[in-house]
Amino acid sequence: MRIFYILEIGERKTKCFGCLSCSNRSLCIFFCILQLVVVGCSLFQHLYSWSRFGHVFKCNSNITAEATFDERLLAYDIVIFDFGLMNIVLKMSKCVANYLDGGYLRFFWCVEHTSALLILLAVLCLDLKKIWLYWPALFMQSSFVLGMAILSMATTPKILEAISTRVDSHLTTLLSIYVCGVVLNWMFTLVLWHHYWDMEKVVRSLEENSGTEQRSTIQQHRRNNQSLYYC
Repeated sequence: MRIFYILEIGERKTKCFGCLSCSNRSLCIFFCILQLVVVGCSLFQHLYSWSRFGHVFKCNSNITAEATFDERLLAYDIVIFDFGLMNIVLKMSKCVANYLDGGYLRFFWCVEHTSALLILLAVLCLDLKKIWLYWPALFMQSSFVLGMAILSMATTPKILEAISTRVDSHLTTLLSIYVCGVVLNWMFTLVLWHHYWDMEKVVRSLEENSGTEQRSTIQQHRRNNQSLYYC
């Protein structure tokens, strides 16, 4: 799979500019750790908000330079790489999750995504040949990047409008963080799927070889029994 003639994602390796290559397993471990940090911090926001304010996600995007630690910690929607971008672009006073259901869906998502990534990290580090252990992470990552794509398409007109009227270092930084987060997650998902397909072939090959060995053993055992019978 080629992406703009820059990246070539194979089932075992990913090449950059046709010369730099890295195994998909190593890339998956790297991306998994990064995403685990992001989702883990997002989950911590919920735990802190609940213990401090008794609210699942008390987010307020309208903060000032004199904002306290509590206000800054809960002002950003880390899981979607929103560090104030939506506040500028959509003029939102709260995080996107608060407008949906108050933040409960975000909380359960963070729990499930964290669990799936921990399982994936264990499978990758221990090199377990258990295909079904990849399924939770594949489902969560695929759903995540699809949701980010929908959010990006929905906010693109407003982002373009904001860029056309206001261009400064602050907006550029926030937009760069958001774009990098989305792009890296898409790359993580694509590499993870290719690694999964490769592992699927490896496991299938091992099962076929194991079945062949078992049949050979049974046939040899039968021949030995027949030779003893005729003797």
